[in-house]
Amino acid sequence: MVTLFMYFCSTRERFLYGTFPCISGIKKAMSKEQKQASEELLENISGLFLKYGLRSTSMEDICSHLKISKKTLYQFFQNKEDVVEQVLMYRRNNKRAQENYRVLMEEKSAIEFFLAIRDSLLRNVNSLAFINQFDVKKYHPAVYQRMRERDAKTVTEMLNQLIDKGIAEGTFRQDINREVQIYLFYKQLEFLHDPEAFDALPYPMDIVLATIIKNTVRHFATPKGLEVLDRLLQEENNHH
Repeated sequence: MVTLFMYFCSTRERFLYGTFPCISGIKKAMSKEQKQASEELLENISGLFLKYGLRSTSMEDICSHLKISKKTLYQFFQNKEDVVEQVLMYRRNNKRAQENYRVLMEEKSAIEFFLAIRDSLLRNVNSLAFINQFDVKKYHPAVYQRMRERDAKTVTEMLNQLIDKGIAEGTFRQDINREVQIYLFYKQLEFLHDPEAFDALPYPMDIVLATIIKNTVRHFATPKGLEVLDRLLQEENNHH
C-alpha cells in the first residue's frame, strides 16, 4: 500500500536511481544525464496522467504533448503498460518523500508516526493520483497486481519498524501478534483501492481513517502508550 503511504514508506527498489529498461527488456546502468532525463520524462508524463487521465493518454499523446519522437519515448519504455508502472514507481520513490520518511521516523515517536500516517492519508485520499490508481486497477490489472504486492511488502516492513520502535519506547506491547495485526491493518485500508467501496462508505472518510489508526494504536499500546495517545489526541482537539 505504498499508494497510501507514499510520503512515509521507503521501498528497497530504486527503480529510477540505478537502472532503466531498454526496448529489449534488459536493464542497463544509467549515467547521471540519463537519470535526469528519465526523471524529467516521468515527472512530465505523471502530470499528463493527472491532467488528462491515465486511460485517455496514449503513447502518441505523450509524444505530442512533450514534443518528443516515438523513437525517443521507446528508448525509455517498452509500451504503455511499462509507462504506467514506471510512473507509479516514480511517484512512490520520490526522493523528497523518502527523505521525509527518514526524518519523521527519526524525529517522531511510534505513536506520533501513526498519527502522521493518518494525516497523510487524509491529505491525499482525494487527490488525482488516487483516481489514477482506480484506472490502473481497471485497465492495467497486471501492473496493479505487481504494485499491490510491492505495497504489501513495504507496509509490512514499515509496520514492523514502527512496532520495534514502539516496544523500545515502552509504548507498544512486546506480545503483539505482528503477522495477524499487520494483515488486519492492511485489509482495513483495502477499500481505498476500490472506487465502489470508497464511494459507498456510510461514514465520513476522516472518521473512518482516524478510527482505523486509533484502534490499531490502542491495540498495540501499553498503559504508557495509551497515556501518550490520549495526550496527543487531546492536544489535537485543543488546537481545533
